[in-house]
Amino acid sequence: MTRVVYILFIWWTFAGAETAWGQIEEGIASYYHARFHGRKTASGDPHDSEGLQAAHRTYPFGTYLRVTNLKNMKRVIVRVTDRGPFRKGRVIDVSMRAAELLGFKRAGLARVRVEVVPGETDWSTLEPLPPPLVCLPVKPFQPEPTSFRR
Repeated sequence: MTRVVYILFIWWTFAGAETAWGQIEEGIASYYHARFHGRKTASGDPHDSEGLQAAHRTYPFGTYLRVTNLKNMKRVIVRVTDRGPFRKGRVIDVSMRAAELLGFKRAGLARVRVEVVPGETDWSTLEPLPPPLVCLPVKPFQPEPTSFRR
């Protein structure tokens, strides 16, 4: 019975994991125009064209993605901060800096592979650490001398 409970728990834990580490997707990437610099993204963060940010339709905000240009095999890791792209056939929009690093800024589009990678730890979800133990100095125990009666 306990084995069934463990199996159900593991299945329940991973069944809803939509961003499994190593999940791979391929398609066309584009990049944000310079006019979007400083505008608010769907996550609430301002868009930084010099940062390594991206827009994806389904991955949660804050997910880190490794984007590989399949033409020249250049890679960069970006963070999802926005929703999109909204053009048919495109899988991701990256910032202008990411497009430069991937080598497709001049072309405007590139065939890419997108993989989920582990990113920063969200410390807000962890339980707070227990308070540190306070150690007080204590004299070593020495028994009192006793007198023996015979």
